[in-house]
Amino acid sequence: MTDSLLRHFRLGAHPFGRDAPKTALHRHRGFAEAHERLRFTVEIDGISALVAESGCGKSLLLGQLADELQKQGYVVHYFAHATVGPFGLVNVLARKTGITPRRSRAETALAISQALLEDERKHQLVLDEVHVMPDDSLEDVRLLSIADFDRKSPFCLILAGHPSLDDRLAEPTHHALDQRITTIARLAPLALDETRDYIRLRLEAAGARGQPIFDDDAIAAVFDAGAGVPRRLNRIASAAMIVAASRKKNIVAAQDVHDARIDRGRA
Repeated sequence: MTDSLLRHFRLGAHPFGRDAPKTALHRHRGFAEAHERLRFTVEIDGISALVAESGCGKSLLLGQLADELQKQGYVVHYFAHATVGPFGLVNVLARKTGITPRRSRAETALAISQALLEDERKHQLVLDEVHVMPDDSLEDVRLLSIADFDRKSPFCLILAGHPSLDDRLAEPTHHALDQRITTIARLAPLALDETRDYIRLRLEAAGARGQPIFDDDAIAAVFDAGAGVPRRLNRIASAAMIVAASRKKNIVAAQDVHDARIDRGRA
């Protein structure tokens, strides 16, 4: 957000930018519950899945959990579909842990599990974008999870993806992996009251100091336009602030939100 726009609304930072401070984190009901489900599953060395629509805070939640685990001494290994690429999860993880690939993927997976087991540190694997990972990569996940160790599990595992992940795991090909999942956590879009709290928290973190920038009808309009998805709310709220400022207004109204949508060709 430009300095002139910030000055217009008497803010110190962009309230709806991607680089919002930690004080702007909105731990709404769904976020807090999903976080606790994942944390509890990590504590029992289980496998968990995090399912959320795009823009609902999946990456934010995974990042916060990873930060907490690292402070507790965990080594967090994060992989996404884009980082795994055509090489396969087992081979990528082998290179990251310094393991020479064996003759087969199953042997390599066993060697990785054994190496992590012998490490005194705790290891957490986070696999993101699992809903678009190829079947071979999901098979790699199964191979990594089937080793039977008497002392402890070599690592904890979180699978994350969009709602279509449910369908992927329900496929007969992945039945064995699906049975190993202990807990599924879900992040849903915000409700209207949560959207009010979200916008208020973002504005306060940006320096609003209690001054009204969005009236109640404007917040309701932002909610309707963004369907409660935080990423959409950020975009719509930013656009509405620009429209209001261009009209020399210090408070965003529902009409400003509506006109910002019209400008994008959406009524």
